[in-house]
Amino acid sequence: MLNIDFWNIAFLIINIIILYLLMKKFLVKPVMGVIAKRQELIDSKMNEALMTQEEADSKKAEYEEKLVNAHSEAKEIIETARTQAQAEKKEILDGARLESEQIKEKAKQEIQIEREKAQHEVEAEVTQLAMIAARKILKAGGVNDTDSNK
Repeated sequence: MLNIDFWNIAFLIINIIILYLLMKKFLVKPVMGVIAKRQELIDSKMNEALMTQEEADSKKAEYEEKLVNAHSEAKEIIETARTQAQAEKKEILDGARLESEQIKEKAKQEIQIEREKAQHEVEAEVTQLAMIAARKILKAGGVNDTDSNK
């Protein structure tokens, strides 16, 4: 016969609440802290990429201004300067884009790795806690079974 004891239920509820609070403090908060740090890292890398892009744009504007001022010079000098400016502009923009994409990709990979790592850690903790809870339940169940046999 199944015995339902008020104190068993009360202790079970208290244990669940304590387990919840412990998991929240020691598992969820640290994982969220890691995620927040990674987000800050990504934000800083994105800001760096934007600053690099702005620098490239300002250099582009600077070179274009130099080209406008160079109209008074001879045709050959203007063509040479324009060719050089376009090559540098393309190189700077390509470099900035490439660096920006690399930073973004690296940050995405790091986030994915950290996310998977955190997920595995959480799964391991939950499994371990479930095993502990199952043992406690089985121990508690074993005590009730022997009491009912007597």
